[in-house]
Amino acid sequence: MGAPHCIAMCGGTAGGFALNADTGAFRAVLAYNLGRWTTYIGLGAVMGALGSFVNVAGKLAGIQAIASMAGGALILLWAFRKAALPLARWGPLRFAPVSRLASRLRSRKDAAAIYASGILLGFIPCGLTYAMQNAAASSHAWSGALLMAAFGLATFPALIAAGLFAGALKKSLRSKIQRAGHYIAVWIGVVSILRGMAANGWIPSIHPWLW
Repeated sequence: MGAPHCIAMCGGTAGGFALNADTGAFRAVLAYNLGRWTTYIGLGAVMGALGSFVNVAGKLAGIQAIASMAGGALILLWAFRKAALPLARWGPLRFAPVSRLASRLRSRKDAAAIYASGILLGFIPCGLTYAMQNAAASSHAWSGALLMAAFGLATFPALIAAGLFAGALKKSLRSKIQRAGHYIAVWIGVVSILRGMAANGWIPSIHPWLW
C-alpha cells in the first residue's frame, strides 16, 4: 500500500541510477534498492530496541505498550503537520564528509557504489518511512527489523518499475499518490494507539493483526 508513495518520493532517484549506470539498468536499480533496504532494516532494529526499552519503563509505571501509543501519537502529529521527530538532523547525511562521500558515490556507475549510495540515501527524510519506524518501535529489535524489512521489500517492485520507466509518472498523479500515503500513515497511527489501549485492557482486543 505504501509503494505508490515511494514511487513519487524515490522513483526519480532510482531512475537516475538506471539511466547512468554501467552495470545495466535493472542491476543498478536493484543495487540501489538493496542499499536502501539495508538501511531500513537497521533503523527498524534500532527503533524496536528503543521501543522495547520504553515499554519496560511503561510497565514499571503500570502502562502497557506505551511505545505503541506514543509512536501512534507521533505519526498522527506528523500527518496533521503539527510536529515530527527531527530524524533528518540525526542522520549521517547531515555531516559534511558523509554528504561529500554520497556525492562521489552517486557519480560512480558500478553496482557496489550504487549499493553504498542506497545505504546513505535510505536516511533521506520520508514521512511514510518515519511512520513505519514509529510502528517498528512498538515491539523489540528483531520484530522492528522484520517490519521494516517487509516494508522495504514491498516497495521493490514499484521502485524497480519506476527506475526502469523514469519520468513516466505525471505530476498530477504524484500528488494523488502522496495523499494516499498520507492516509496510510494516519491509519498506522490510529492502529498503533488502539493496540496500546487494548494491551492495557482499556478497549477490547479485535485481532492480532489489528489490535
